[in-house]
Amino acid sequence: MAGAFLISSGAVILAAVCFYYGLRMYHASQLDEMAVEIAAPAALPPTPKGQTEIHGALMPDGSFKPITTVVKSAKPSAVDRPPTEPSAPPRGALSPSPLPAEPSLSVAVFESPIPAPIDQPVAEAVSADAPLDGGALVGAYNSIYPALAMHPKYWERPTLAGADPYTYGVVKRPDGFMSISASEGLPRGMSSDAARIRIPSIDVDSEVANLAILDIGDSRQYETPAHVVGRIPQTSNPGEMGNTWLFGHLESLIRGEGNVFHRLPEIPNLLNSGDPVYVSLENQDGDEFLYQITATRVVRQEDLALYDTDDSTITLVACVPRLIYDHRIVVTGKLVGVKRAA
Repeated sequence: MAGAFLISSGAVILAAVCFYYGLRMYHASQLDEMAVEIAAPAALPPTPKGQTEIHGALMPDGSFKPITTVVKSAKPSAVDRPPTEPSAPPRGALSPSPLPAEPSLSVAVFESPIPAPIDQPVAEAVSADAPLDGGALVGAYNSIYPALAMHPKYWERPTLAGADPYTYGVVKRPDGFMSISASEGLPRGMSSDAARIRIPSIDVDSEVANLAILDIGDSRQYETPAHVVGRIPQTSNPGEMGNTWLFGHLESLIRGEGNVFHRLPEIPNLLNSGDPVYVSLENQDGDEFLYQITATRVVRQEDLALYDTDDSTITLVACVPRLIYDHRIVVTGKLVGVKRAA
């Protein structure tokens, strides 16, 4: 009996060890697939047709200037319709008078093009350096596959199309953000510390805390963030020029410090599928700065080094692969939007 128990126990332990090392090898084999870079420049999708957007423009001194953007519905242009004389208002009706212009507002009006006749192709070719315009890319998909507004990743499983709210064709423009480029960020020292980070496409909604420097005798190192995303305090604040470095646990099985970035390795797959990934970084004043992920890469633990940038950048870091943790996934994004605190 004792011998049979020892043999069966040894078999179980051997199977568990083989499974563990097999799982390690599988996760390690996935590292090369985590290096992705999007070709198009980072930018917010255009404002939907027929909507009016009022927001605050970020100024170099950190203040906000009111801006109103009006997007008109599609209608024939003057070239496509014969000129007509304005009709006189009915007798007794009040003549419309223009509203007084508000001097503090600048207004931009965008005319939508006339819809193409039904016998014309659904889509035209999209330039490789075109901005990330969901509608344009859906058109490109339609030109090679007759599935209206269907993302290519659903072509083999069309019954699931539309289940993911962050795919092109159904992706919504982030509400309330003014478009801004990464080169238009705030000067260093003009924004407050990061307070919260949100990445809707991978369900991240976490507090951000500055990491302290620990003295461990013969060397010094940053503390590890527990159940929150940790920011290197010497790096840029949200919305500022330069690189904001943020760290989080993929998983913390021994220390029990949470797994706030456990879905961070999914971002390369989202980018490969053509899905935009946005990161909202809120500062302590309540202003939100929106970044679009533009690239991911994997480096060895000993090769990771902090670096700065000339524009407004965000860098997210977590340990990979699972059960080994000897590499780091580095996810980079560029500033594309800003929202003033209410």
